[in-house]
Amino acid sequence: MEKIGLLLDSTALTRDDIRSHAFIKIASLGVTIDGVDYKETEVPQEKMISFLHTAKKMSTSQPAPGEFLHLFEQYRSEGYTHVLVVVLSDKISGTFQAAVIAKTMVDFPLHIEILSPQVASFGVALGVPPLVQMIKAGESFKAVVERARSLYADAKVMFTLADLMHLFRGGRLNRVSALIGTVLRIKPIIEMIDGKLQLTRRERTNLACYEYFLTTIDHYREKHRKVAVDVIQMNRLEWADRMVDAITKKYPDIEIHRTIYISPVFYVHLGDQGFGIALTGE
Repeated sequence: MEKIGLLLDSTALTRDDIRSHAFIKIASLGVTIDGVDYKETEVPQEKMISFLHTAKKMSTSQPAPGEFLHLFEQYRSEGYTHVLVVVLSDKISGTFQAAVIAKTMVDFPLHIEILSPQVASFGVALGVPPLVQMIKAGESFKAVVERARSLYADAKVMFTLADLMHLFRGGRLNRVSALIGTVLRIKPIIEMIDGKLQLTRRERTNLACYEYFLTTIDHYREKHRKVAVDVIQMNRLEWADRMVDAITKKYPDIEIHRTIYISPVFYVHLGDQGFGIALTGE
């Protein structure tokens, strides 16, 4: 009989319930703050936000292959026969490659599948609940993997930020674009396209960003029979509230989740001011 585990990276810990399932394990990315290394699972939200406003230098790092190997060994010792690994996009992190290397080092019976959706963090987390339900219901590993591929095949993440300099410091945006956007108070729209964070639009107001997100949901709803939306709110409660209300009124059948927390790694790259959406559809 199959016993299935689900292994995620720590940037997906944007929901309180993810860690409540015994079959879910977490490979932690790291943050370095002024020369001190931390596992991001060890940095509380309040402490990370304080670092954002006081630290002189911050960087991030991926898990080592050895951490994945250790987790695979734990799964095997607990009687698991199959493990699905879902980690953030391989275009923005070496986490996927670390998992692949670890898989080649496994010398015991354990069926491992590794997926790297072209999204990250809350975009990955949005697809977790359906997979959890399937595993708890005793569905086959093949079915769980196929569902994961379907859920993430056209997944989207997009958001706007109050400060572009975090993206510049993290190497995700060139200095000129960051400075121009900050000085002119441009509201950037960042999207994950082909697994990379890209600045795709420049708007003058939060209202224009809000309307673009809603238009995107309209188009997405036309393509997919079943849609789930995560509304991301980083100290922009008013806009998150407006989005939830608008989506609920227009599409009462869409499943909506709200995310008010992002992982320390993403705080480093995005800052703590913004709002947006993640989408999955089938």
